[in-house]
Amino acid sequence: MYQLDYDELVQSWNKTLEVLALFADVPVALVMKVENNIISVFSKNDNQANPYEIGDNEELEDSGLYCEHVLKTQNLLNIPNALIDEDWKENPDIKLNMISYLGLPICAGDTTPFGTICILDSKPHEYTEPVIKLLETIKQSFETQLKLLYQQKQAFEQQQFAELATLIRGIAHELNTPLGNCITAVDVTQLAVKETQTRLVKKRLSQQALQSTLETLINTNELLDRNLTACAYKIRILQDLLYTKSQSSKTIMTLAQLSESLYKHLEEQIKHRGIKLDINYQNPHSQFEVEIDLLKQVLFILQQNSIEHAFNNIENPAIEIDIYDFDEVLKVHYTDNGTGISISEQNSIFTPFYKGKNNQSGIGLGLSIAKKIVTQQLQGEICVQESNNGAHFLISLPK
Repeated sequence: MYQLDYDELVQSWNKTLEVLALFADVPVALVMKVENNIISVFSKNDNQANPYEIGDNEELEDSGLYCEHVLKTQNLLNIPNALIDEDWKENPDIKLNMISYLGLPICAGDTTPFGTICILDSKPHEYTEPVIKLLETIKQSFETQLKLLYQQKQAFEQQQFAELATLIRGIAHELNTPLGNCITAVDVTQLAVKETQTRLVKKRLSQQALQSTLETLINTNELLDRNLTACAYKIRILQDLLYTKSQSSKTIMTLAQLSESLYKHLEEQIKHRGIKLDINYQNPHSQFEVEIDLLKQVLFILQQNSIEHAFNNIENPAIEIDIYDFDEVLKVHYTDNGTGISISEQNSIFTPFYKGKNNQSGIGLGLSIAKKIVTQQLQGEICVQESNNGAHFLISLPK
């Protein structure tokens, strides 16, 4: 299930609340978040006089808090001095010496209440119109950001559903034929055995009939073995896609060592196919940590994809790998001079069971497995780059 990632939001809002507090000349600016009748400090300005900490929380219902009133009324609350206000002189924030309050409700991206944005002061404070306008503007900005975040969540969930539907259809398609063949083989076997039993009971079983039955059993056994083996193979590939676990550990290498190791691994696959392989790099003595076995597996999949789908009718097929070592990231460019990948296919090729417009051979899981390894195990990114000649994949790995 997709979880809204609020980390960057909190950091950004903290800075905005800093500006708000300075402009309003108050020690405290907060965003309070409500969830399951618990109201908590979601974001705050950094000020030594601010007694609130992110994560501070309490039950909302009948709390008597300023923010409870804002959430219930969904309107602005302006309390210049709670000490002289009969409705507010005993509210819980008085214990923290917060005697003035200005707050507005914030709606989440799906229009449900998110919480409040508010400023508080330890002295009586008449909030001016510009301060109120600024608070309203910031509220609207925060609500826009929450709406965009919610839309991202919806888009992600729709994508996940579409990928799941594709996965289910792909599994059904790949397993239906061999399983159907197995069912047919079992039916034929049962029929042959029944006929043989009937003839045996009636003492009409000839040697020729017995021989025919045995041949049928042999053939159906071979059919069962072939198709069950195919099912086992496809399920094993699915397990690789869904449950691949790292059996690799990080190794400190230079670019020269990495290049040599990759070349030995990949050259074995193409040395009898007339495919040229070049691996280029800069600064050969640059050192970094890399899970070499996983990177080899990803590049092996890309190379296999080129061999199976890109080099048909291509003269002088070639693969080039360029490695760049930056301060915080290792970038690996994989290119071939094959038939290339159309723009319309670039967003689909990492989808499980995708076989392209021409219904290419294979199960269509290789690139899905490659992406899973890069994103989930290597914590990196893989994407298709536009290319005028062949396919171009870019792998970015954090250091």
